[in-house]
Amino acid sequence: MSIPDDDRTPPDDCLTSEDLLASPRGRSLVFRMAQIGRDDEFNEQAEPLTADARALDEFRRAVFIGSCLADQAQGAMTAAEVAEKLRAVTPRAPDQADLEDAMAEVISGAMYWQPPHGDDQIAADSEVREALRPFAEALIATGLLDAWSEPLELENQWALAWDDADHREGPPAVFDRSLGAVDTSSGSSAIALTDLLPASTGDGVEPSWGLDEWLGHVLTTETEYRHDFAKNPGYEISGEWWSTPPRGLWASTGTWPDGTVIGVELVEDDFGLERARACRLRLRPDARIVEIRRPQDWADLCLTYPLDVTAQRRQVWFEATERRGRWVIPDWSRVAEEFDGVHVGLAGYLRTAGAVIDVGASSLGGDSETVPTRGNTDDRTASLMAGWHPDTTFWLNVVVDTVTEVAEWHYDDAADRWVRD
Repeated sequence: MSIPDDDRTPPDDCLTSEDLLASPRGRSLVFRMAQIGRDDEFNEQAEPLTADARALDEFRRAVFIGSCLADQAQGAMTAAEVAEKLRAVTPRAPDQADLEDAMAEVISGAMYWQPPHGDDQIAADSEVREALRPFAEALIATGLLDAWSEPLELENQWALAWDDADHREGPPAVFDRSLGAVDTSSGSSAIALTDLLPASTGDGVEPSWGLDEWLGHVLTTETEYRHDFAKNPGYEISGEWWSTPPRGLWASTGTWPDGTVIGVELVEDDFGLERARACRLRLRPDARIVEIRRPQDWADLCLTYPLDVTAQRRQVWFEATERRGRWVIPDWSRVAEEFDGVHVGLAGYLRTAGAVIDVGASSLGGDSETVPTRGNTDDRTASLMAGWHPDTTFWLNVVVDTVTEVAEWHYDDAADRWVRD
């Protein structure tokens, strides 16, 4: 874990080609970037016009066929062919638009409740991974990823609200608010923060799901699953798959160089969201922020604040990782005693999301005869960072001073991207 002392990024903290190739989401990004070609090398019927374009077209075809076979559990025999086709493709330097489009595809395909998609399985093959190395190096050489390792930019944080009934359980509730800058000249916001919390059925206005309620839910669920396993050791049923703090907390994200809010484009499991409002936040300058830059930072949180979720995550994370054993996640209610916010930047996401993170000895979560062990693949304790959108900060304590601006964003089908109204 690390708390930035200033706004400078340590030189050795920038992403490397090895970082990209070593992680599931990093490989996925490079694999997609390798499939991007120049428009002027294909005709209107998408037929290749040059030798380089023909090589790329053959590689794309091999990926399509190999991915389909892998999704049917027949993909291993096609990896060598895909690698051969990939080695014939000339790496090229992508631009910012290419990078953002590829990242959006990576995030939309990130799943933690089923086996990886066929193309992700192919990219994980050792021969394909080595063939991807020149493409990873070409991406790093552009310098486009250098800023992805920077710490949280406190002055440029936006909280998002989705215009979708299933995604309105947390703050901010802003669809009845005016767009534009908010008058804060009097020293207080024209929008009271309590007015931006979803309506509650109890007295007063409060977040729908706080840290205490979340912890109670996790502990109760774990107990129920353990009882079921005790009665039937062969019991295998999926449970919750995410490891984020509760959605009732404030969360925020930064922007791309062109000002687009990163969080509207990079959403895991987005269900086709098409409209959002964003609140620019003024945050307390003394907010204590923990940065998740790499898997070890996540492991450190788990070691310091372990919360055993072995029974409830056992089957669902086995589907995603083929691992059975002890699982823990950070106890966010205890993390909040030391930190106000937890930031997973773009580099931290690429290095960490989806990877099985070794945490320590099997007894980390506490010895108990009720912990299911049948079919364990190892005797360690591990964790999985799942469901966390890139460049997202969850605010565990009250650090939002006010809202300074409200903006509306919508997905433009014709432009194939998010645009601000």
